[in-house]
Amino acid sequence: MKAKILLFLLLAPCLLMAQYDYGFDFAKTGSGGLQFLKIGVGARESAMGEAVAGDVKDVNAVYWNPAGLAYATRYQASFSHNTWLVNSRQLAAAVAIPFKTFTVALSALSFAIDDFEETTVTSPEGTGRMVSAGDLMVGLSAARMFTDKLSIGGQVKYVREKLDDYSINNLLFDIGALYYTGFRNLRLAFSLQHFGPDMELVDQEYRTPLLFRINATDELYKSEEMAWTLGAELVHPTDNVEIVNIGTELQLHQLLFLRAGYRFNTDEGKLACGFGLVTPAMAGVNLRLDYSFVQSERVFDDIHRFTAGFTF
Repeated sequence: MKAKILLFLLLAPCLLMAQYDYGFDFAKTGSGGLQFLKIGVGARESAMGEAVAGDVKDVNAVYWNPAGLAYATRYQASFSHNTWLVNSRQLAAAVAIPFKTFTVALSALSFAIDDFEETTVTSPEGTGRMVSAGDLMVGLSAARMFTDKLSIGGQVKYVREKLDDYSINNLLFDIGALYYTGFRNLRLAFSLQHFGPDMELVDQEYRTPLLFRINATDELYKSEEMAWTLGAELVHPTDNVEIVNIGTELQLHQLLFLRAGYRFNTDEGKLACGFGLVTPAMAGVNLRLDYSFVQSERVFDDIHRFTAGFTF
């Protein structure tokens, strides 16, 4: 029975993608909408090169692999800030609530840019009219441990993208699984993100930015004082080429975390690094602070992310 469940989870994303004919014969760059959903959320996750679908086992799993949410056995809250490209910014917040047999989470994500002046063919220097744009996502997730080795999670999320007087609204779905193989501490994970119907804006149809992640993660060394984790992940978007992510984390006394990662086959954001600090429990509350630095190889500024997490 367990084998049938795992086989179904591995095959289901392929069947869904085939049904919607997203096409993988060549890179369809620029053919998908809601691109803000592809920006990584969380300082820890970005510092590890985004190779985390098999290693994010807290409330931030809602942004990568909802199956990891099943490991949030205490109340958790997370808040992230990301200074993105060209003065744009990303804000994210998520709260996890555990129950007896499963965990649920509510999350929100916003992406905003500075207002800019409208230009037209007849007024190339500007009309004096300011234009605003931005994106919003609100999600509801749930995950459960089906065995001591297998967890499965899903998410439904409302998304909205606005540009001046135009807007797109949609309802998208995520599904994921996390499986401990029993060999060492090796776990395998997959997640299918942003699955939903096509959208239309000004008589132009857009597909969702569907992502398929496959991850393998293991602890190369583990003791009471130190743990060294290494993960590798293949990311298959439907509107671009495949990306391979490699990430590592060194944990010292469960208080200090040093991280690094690299993303192959992408033009921007290849090299990443960062650190995390966990404070001793105060009044039953643990505070976790994470920072990541992602180098920009071309014309953009380097990217800095900050995350604050609470467990209580």
